Amino acid sequence: MGFDIYEFFAELSRMNIPIRLDAGQPDLPPHPEILETLKREIYNLGYAPSRGLDELRQRIAEIHGVEPREVVVTPGSKAAIAAAIYAARTVGIVAPSWPGYRVAAGFFGRRVSLLKARPEEDWLPDFTLLDKRVDTLVVNYPHNPTGAVLAGDKLRELLDVAEDRGLVLISDEAYRDYTYSGGELVMIDHRFEKTLTVYSFSKTFSLPGLRIAYAVGDPELVDRVHWFVKAAYTSVPIFAQKAALKALELREEVAEKVRAVMLERIRVFKDSLDPGVFEYREPRGAFYTFLRIRTGVRGSELARKLAGRGVGVFPGEAFGKEYADYIRVSLTRPAGELALAAKIMSEVARL
Repeated sequence: MGFDIYEFFAELSRMNIPIRLDAGQPDLPPHPEILETLKREIYNLGYAPSRGLDELRQRIAEIHGVEPREVVVTPGSKAAIAAAIYAARTVGIVAPSWPGYRVAAGFFGRRVSLLKARPEEDWLPDFTLLDKRVDTLVVNYPHNPTGAVLAGDKLRELLDVAEDRGLVLISDEAYRDYTYSGGELVMIDHRFEKTLTVYSFSKTFSLPGLRIAYAVGDPELVDRVHWFVKAAYTSVPIFAQKAALKALELREEVAEKVRAVMLERIRVFKDSLDPGVFEYREPRGAFYTFLRIRTGVRGSELARKLAGRGVGVFPGEAFGKEYADYIRVSLTRPAGELALAAKIMSEVARL
């Protein structure tokens, strides 16, 4: 499937790169109350119900105005998305895209149809051009790797296409709390039938190692995810679910803080980057910048050179072979390190 982002991540880890701007792993520490909950619950190592703890599912149901039977707790968002992809015949994916969707489709032998988005259209595709063979469409807003946000007429266009064609709509909302121009997107607020909304506790709360997420939506889709969890994982550990419950209590406070931090980082990084070397589009959501290299250097070549200078980034090829002249930068280090990294990146790309 082209450039292997997972192998490159492992390579950067072995090299002990000091400024890691490659993986989408937040550097902000988890809220102290979440850590206290983990310390208290860590010895609770028995099995949990395969759908998730009742109290956690009840709280999620209250947040979204649904019934608990329409909620399932999953071992990371990948499990829920993979379950939906497994049931598909042809999967639509907006390109560029996080490679995990294509990894799952390839593993299950499902056809993939890419719907191209372009920078001059704010990285938002024309959903009416979606391949007619697609029966399941995965969308991810705020978007990894471009930072695009879906709203207004474009959201309406997507919903009309999904309804007209009877699509299963999978909304990966891992970055739901990282929006900088107002309003979060929760897809089930707009379309419930054949819709699965997936939310991760990894990004907002800095808990990627707990591998916990949830899926909510159409009962048939939720049941399918539940079967997948039972078949592959049994359940999510109780201590992780207790931490997630505490995280939901703190969500507004934590989300406000992480948005403020990321807005400052976006400003610092932009001010430190040489616009003659990189074409920069400010992200409207998430915490990535997808930079086009103006100097003719391939993204994979630049990423390896930067690794030699102590900066880790992912090449654009990881998000689609058409993006060989891009790199993705994850703004997951303090502002001072981002400023230094931007200067190193500009210098190395000019060589």
